[in-house]
Amino acid sequence: MCAVTLDDNRTGVAYTAREMIPWGCSIYDDLPKIGTSAEEFIELFDSSDVLLCALGMATINACINQGEFKNADIMKETSISDSDVVGMIGNFTPMVDEIRKKSKKLYIFEKQDLPNTISPEKIPLLLPECDVLLVSATTLLNRSFDSIIKYAHTDRIVLLGPSTPICPEVLSEVMVFGATVVNPEAVKTVYHGGGTRNLYREKTGKKVTLINKNIGN
Repeated sequence: MCAVTLDDNRTGVAYTAREMIPWGCSIYDDLPKIGTSAEEFIELFDSSDVLLCALGMATINACINQGEFKNADIMKETSISDSDVVGMIGNFTPMVDEIRKKSKKLYIFEKQDLPNTISPEKIPLLLPECDVLLVSATTLLNRSFDSIIKYAHTDRIVLLGPSTPICPEVLSEVMVFGATVVNPEAVKTVYHGGGTRNLYREKTGKKVTLINKNIGN
């Protein structure tokens, strides 16, 4: 992942699809420098380049993922039961066993050809069955979020991962945000190649939950 810290120490992170970054030396002629305005960084979110887009998202998160949020269990917030079909966009491995035990069925849609996963091509066919939907925030980075959500027939939707922007006004169709709020020390975690688990283990980031009260109003 990548991290951005503002001059007032607000910090945000975002997933970086490193496998999509072109290989080679000096592939970026002009990367943004320290001291570049937050506005210029945010504009990078519109870039087709995965690294620049991630820097833009990290900056957005640094700006808005602040304040007091609820620290809650996503499983309890979505009330997954043995009658529920759960759809998972992205393979959230640490959650899989528990969801399989609690739910009627679990569909894991994953681009990589991994065991017990389903190709995203099946989303239009299977997503309407789902009572609960867990969506990786990387779908915002790869621009697939809207095309996925349009097949959802539920409002029990969770956006997961450290890339999640906590902004219910923009993503009004999402009931619960499962996000990661980080502190300035998160930059060191990222600098040393750490991922989401490292953020939690080193206490440079924490999971938070935001219930969107606009749903159903």
